[in-house]
Amino acid sequence: MEPLDIKTAAKIKKLATWYNQIPNVFWSILNFAPIGYFWYMATDLKWLYIILAISLSAGVLPNSFFDMVQLSQSTSFYEKIGMRTVKKFTQDGDLINRLLRRKFPQYKAFDQNASLQKHLAKAYGIEKIHFVMFLFFLLTGIYAFIQGRVGWAVVIISNNLVFNLYPNLLQQYNRLRLRQLMEKIPTKP
Repeated sequence: MEPLDIKTAAKIKKLATWYNQIPNVFWSILNFAPIGYFWYMATDLKWLYIILAISLSAGVLPNSFFDMVQLSQSTSFYEKIGMRTVKKFTQDGDLINRLLRRKFPQYKAFDQNASLQKHLAKAYGIEKIHFVMFLFFLLTGIYAFIQGRVGWAVVIISNNLVFNLYPNLLQQYNRLRLRQLMEKIPTKP
């Protein structure tokens, strides 16, 4: 198949941006609404600032940290815990790519080693963001529990598993898959 012309590539990029906002907005509202309301109703915002500072500090962790905490070096491990299903409903996931291919049959998510490198860097970035939020949700859940707000703690920690833990595991899975693809696609001299 011939490479995309610049105009078509720009259309695909613009459409992908719009399509990717659908799962982004959906998951963000679903998961940020409870934690936002919890902190809105909180009487001691000092703890919000402390928890934010601790959580945000994790954003400077190097990629090597995320390599170190990777649960497995096998894609089958991640597939067993549901990552193939999870990646259907996320940004740049299977449903988004299917919609793009329906409109632009020549679309490929990855066509050369350089695009794989770019996606690998993006996977680390997304994992860092979700790790920061994982810490924020976790520490907020612990704070809610200590305050005797067990219901809030359960909701916040449950949301954390769906909104942050699974996306982090998905990025670990994506990095493994990207590295496998990088071994198959030759680099241009």
